[in-house]
Amino acid sequence: MTMSQRVRHRAGLSLLELLIAVVVLGIAGAGLGKLMLGAAKAGGIAGAIGYRTAVLHGEIARVTAALPGSIPDGTTLTVVTTLPFPYRLTSTAVTVGRTQTVTITVQPTGARAISAVVRTVQRTLTASPFGGP
Repeated sequence: MTMSQRVRHRAGLSLLELLIAVVVLGIAGAGLGKLMLGAAKAGGIAGAIGYRTAVLHGEIARVTAALPGSIPDGTTLTVVTTLPFPYRLTSTAVTVGRTQTVTITVQPTGARAISAVVRTVQRTLTASPFGGP
């Protein structure tokens, strides 16, 4: 048998080599799939945190923009059930002397809810909205 006949006879892959290649690619593909799943979960949590922060900042802006004395004492509850971000927004105002404290709670709801966030805003009540007596 000459050298060219041996080379021509060996051309191509054996079934064992093909099986090993498929197993190696399968293991690599499973690892990449796990990484992609983790990245998708992290992206979903980051999106929910962004929505939660936007709701919180919107309520803080509403409270700080209100004229002194215009927010009555008590609790206000807002429930939003629509996607992409269902949540419960609770604002509780308490006035002691000339200081009003408003506690704001944003509680995400739904199947993929994240933890709630609570912030407190303190306001000094004055007789004039412009800070005078």
